Amino acid sequence: MSDDDEFDDGESDKTRHRFSKPEHLKQMLESGSIPDAAMIHAARKRRQRAREQGAVDYIPIEEPKETPKLSTRLPREDVEGDQSDDEERMDMNDITGLKEREERREQFYAVENDLTEEDSDREMHEWENQQIRKGVTGAQLVHAQHETVLSRFMIKPAANSGADDGAFEMDVDPVTPSTATLLEQAYAKTNLDKNSIMAANIRATLHKAKREKAKATALRTPQEMRSTIVMRLTELRERNDEHNASITRIEAELKSLKLKQSECKQNAPTAAAKYKFYQEIKCYVNDLIDCLAAKSPLINDLEKRALQLYSKNQRYLVNRRRQDVRDQAKEMAEASKPVQAAARRTPEYEEQVRRAAEREGRRTRRRCERERNYLLATHLDGMSSDDEIADQQQEQCVATKALIEAQAAEVFEDVNDDFCKVDLILMKFYAWRKTDMSSYQDAFVSLCLPKLLAPLVRHELLLWSPLLEEYTDIETMHWYQACMLYACQSDETVEQLKQDPDLNLVPSLIEKIVLPKVNSLVAECWDPLSTTQTLRLVGFINRLTREFPLSSSSKQLKKLFESIMERMRFALENDVFIPIFPKQVQEAKGSFFQRQFCSGLKLFRNFLSWQGILADKPLRELAIGALLNRYLLMAMRVCTPNDAISKVSIIVNTLPTVWLLTNSDTLKNLELFISYIRQTLDNCDATNPLLAYAILR
Repeated sequence: MSDDDEFDDGESDKTRHRFSKPEHLKQMLESGSIPDAAMIHAARKRRQRAREQGAVDYIPIEEPKETPKLSTRLPREDVEGDQSDDEERMDMNDITGLKEREERREQFYAVENDLTEEDSDREMHEWENQQIRKGVTGAQLVHAQHETVLSRFMIKPAANSGADDGAFEMDVDPVTPSTATLLEQAYAKTNLDKNSIMAANIRATLHKAKREKAKATALRTPQEMRSTIVMRLTELRERNDEHNASITRIEAELKSLKLKQSECKQNAPTAAAKYKFYQEIKCYVNDLIDCLAAKSPLINDLEKRALQLYSKNQRYLVNRRRQDVRDQAKEMAEASKPVQAAARRTPEYEEQVRRAAEREGRRTRRRCERERNYLLATHLDGMSSDDEIADQQQEQCVATKALIEAQAAEVFEDVNDDFCKVDLILMKFYAWRKTDMSSYQDAFVSLCLPKLLAPLVRHELLLWSPLLEEYTDIETMHWYQACMLYACQSDETVEQLKQDPDLNLVPSLIEKIVLPKVNSLVAECWDPLSTTQTLRLVGFINRLTREFPLSSSSKQLKKLFESIMERMRFALENDVFIPIFPKQVQEAKGSFFQRQFCSGLKLFRNFLSWQGILADKPLRELAIGALLNRYLLMAMRVCTPNDAISKVSIIVNTLPTVWLLTNSDTLKNLELFISYIRQTLDNCDATNPLLAYAILR
C-alpha cells in the first residue's frame, strides 16, 4: 500500500465529516436542512471513489460499513491528499481489483452458460448478456429484481379448474435445485455485486418464458388432435346453423316489413281521411259539450219553474178541498145550535160563507155538465174531483206557462242547429258509426249518448206532465222519434238488432230522464184522491213497463214506486174523513156522510188501480188493512141494511179478481169485511128486492 493510500485512510478516518455517511445525509435531507460545503465535498468524494472502483453504471446510495481505523492525519492533509489523488496519482490497486472482478464475472457467466444446456443458440445468449451488461441501468436492475422475486411465488389458476372455481396453484421458479446450488456457489466464489445478481435474475426470467413457450408448443397425440378438431368443427357448425337461422329470420322480417310498408303506403290515404274525420268529430264533440254545459243552467232553472207552477196549482186545489171538508164538518156540528147575530158579522164567518157559496156553485156546474152527458143517474156525490180554478187564477197560470215556453224557445236561439237538434246530432255520430264501428265501440259512444242528449230531452220535456189533461204522449215528441230511428236499417234482422250497441238508447233516456221527471211530478203534483190523475199516471207507467225493457232493479224505477207509496200514505192520513153520526140523525146529515164515504171509496178504488204495478203486499196493507178496515167498514156499520149492501157491492166489485182467487193473504185481510157481510145478510129480509139485486151482482 502506498503512502498516499495510508494517508488517505488514516486521515479520512480521523477527519471524516458528519455528512460523509449517507445516513447522515439522508437524515438532514428528511429534516429539510440545506447541505453545506462539507456535505457536498463528502458526496463528491463518494462519487469519485465509485468511479475508480469500476461501478460506472451504478452508484450505490449507501456505503458498506467499515471498521474505524486510528489515524493521526489532519483534515488539512486529507484535503491535500485528495487533491493530489485527483490530479496526479492513479491507484493501481483499484485497477487490479477491477480486473479481478471482471474475471470473476466472466467465470460466473461461463458457469451459468453450462447450466442452460437447453438453449442451443449460444450466440444469441452471448448477445443477450452483452446487452444486459451494456444497457441495464441501476434503476432497471432494481425493478427487475423485484419482478424476479415476485415471479418465483406468482399465483396462477390451476390447469384443471374452471375460470370461476377459485382454485389456484403456485407458480414456482422453474430453476432446479442443482442450478440454485451452483448459482449460490458462484455467488459465494465470485462475490458478485448487486448489479451482477440482478442481471442473472433477469436472464433466468427470460429462460423461464422460453421454457413455458416450449411446453405450450409440445406435440400432442393424434387422438387429442382429432378430438380437438372435431370439437372445433362442431362449434363452427353450431355457429353456422345459428347464423343461418338468424339470416332466415332477418329475411322473413324484411319481407314482412316490406309488405307492411306497401300496405301502409296503400292505406295512407284512408288513414289520412280517418284522421281528418276524427279531428273534425273531436272538435264537434268538444263544441257540443261546451254548448250544452253553457245551456244546462238555463234549462235547470226553467224546469224548476215549471215544476213549481204545477205544484202550486195542485197544492191550491188540495188545500181548498180540505178546507171545504173542515167547513162542512163545522157546519154539521153547529147545525143544532142557533147562530147569533154577532157571530154572523165576524170576518171568519163571512169567509166561511163565501167559501160555501163558491163550493156550491162548483158543484152545481159539475151537476149540469153530467146532465148534459147523461151521467147523472150513475153518479154518486163525492166521487168527482173538484179541480175547477177561478178565471183569474187560470189566466195567471196560463201567462206563467206561456212565459216559460217563450224563455225555453230562446235558450237555443244563438246556437246552430247542429248543436241543438237531436236528429242532426245523431247524424254526426251515425257517420262515425258507419265509418269505423270498432272505434265507435271503443269510445263507448253508446253509453255516452244518453248523457249527451239529456239536456236537449229535458228541454223538450219542460212543460210535459202525464197528470195534465193536455198530456202529450212521448212517442209523438221529436227527440223520441229521432232516437228510435237512429241507426235503423230496413234490412236489419232480429239477430242483428240484438247485437246493436245502440239498442238501449231510448230505454236509457227513459230511465235517466223521463223517470226522474215523473218522480218529481208525483212527489210534488200528484193527488191520489184524483181519479183522473191516477188513471193517467197508471196508464203511462203501464205503457213504459210494457213497451220498454225497464229492469225491476232500476234505481229510478224504485224511487218512483217509493214516491207513489209515500203519496198514497199521505193522502190516507190527511184526505180521508168519514163522520160517524147516530142512526137517528143519519137522515138529516146524510148528504155530508155519503159524500165523505164516497170520497173514501174513490180513494180505495184509486189505490187498487195500482195492482200489477206496485207490490201486492204493501198495496193490500194500505188499501184493505188501513183504508177498508179502519175507515170504510166502520162507516158502513152505521148505515141502513139496504145502503150497506149497495156499498158492499161496490167494494167487492172494486177488489182485484186475482187477489180473491189465488191469494190467501188477501182473504186474511178481508176477514173483518167478510164477517160484516155475513152479519148484514143475516139481519136483512130475504124477500127484499135490493138484497136479491145485490146478491146477483
